[in-house]
Amino acid sequence: MTTTRDIIDESVPAFESTTTVDDVIDTIRTSADGSERTVYYAYVVDEDGVLEGVISLRELLNAGGETSVDEVATNDVVFVQRSDSIDRVATAFSRHKFMALPVVDESQELVGTVTAGDVIEALDEETSKKVLRTTIRDIEYDPADESAYECFNCGTIVQATTNPGTCPNCGSDMRHRQTSIE
Repeated sequence: MTTTRDIIDESVPAFESTTTVDDVIDTIRTSADGSERTVYYAYVVDEDGVLEGVISLRELLNAGGETSVDEVATNDVVFVQRSDSIDRVATAFSRHKFMALPVVDESQELVGTVTAGDVIEALDEETSKKVLRTTIRDIEYDPADESAYECFNCGTIVQATTNPGTCPNCGSDMRHRQTSIE
């Protein structure tokens, strides 16, 4: 299963609360040179890297240059955990309509961002894998052939004349061992 960890972008624009708006804009402008990633938000962190706030680029551009980011930042931050499933992250994007979300670790330290585009791409890949697994699982075999079925997830082998469908140990899909998973 794909998680946030698999699609995270660790180059994240993070700033301490006393940083001025002008400094944030200059840093984003400098770091954007040569980058293909779009920056949608800047994040405010404490001295330990714990996520405290978020500022959209629009808010940055509308704020006075000498204003500190903590005066402009929104403190009610929607974020995802590094270990969250792609489905959970997709739900957060759907519910909140953001272009990017910050990713935090177990101690709420900012570790990166994920974009809506990255999540859509990961969901497409997951869906393709599920369709392929279902197709492979449903292929009929001559009972005279080897009748060993292997779990996609845990590797359990089951001897049967027809595909049992799900693994007796973990409940995941089974495949005929003669079918390549590539």
